[in-house]
Amino acid sequence: MARSHKETTTSIRKLIIFQHSNGKSVRNIAKLVNLSHSTVQYVIKCFKEENRIENEVRKGRSAKLTERDQRFIIRKFVKNPRLSALKVSAEFNEKFSTPISPETVRRVLKAAGLNGRSDGRKFFVSAKNRKLMLSFAKSVLNKP
Repeated sequence: MARSHKETTTSIRKLIIFQHSNGKSVRNIAKLVNLSHSTVQYVIKCFKEENRIENEVRKGRSAKLTERDQRFIIRKFVKNPRLSALKVSAEFNEKFSTPISPETVRRVLKAAGLNGRSDGRKFFVSAKNRKLMLSFAKSVLNKP
């Protein structure tokens, strides 16, 4: 089974413990709840050792932006790489209820592998000036 980063819900954990207390095997329970047998084993182990069904409380601050918010920011820069982080954060603050700073925008872009560089502008060279530049270059090359 593919590795996932989702937590098993409390209701599923209760179902696992209930089925285990009824004498079902770990693999049968895993098929029933559509989880890997190692996950089912871990839930049973936690229940036996710590008498706990709920998920543990995590340390550290939770993320301010959801994946959807991050995709919004990335999409803005992919469409227009010349945008500044200040403008994107202002637009984000208008559309969403979570206020963010330009530094948060920069962090999201860096994590996505995008950096704050854009192409240098190439100035327009008219046909007349192109001919003049070419004749100048030829004259410089022909001089000894």
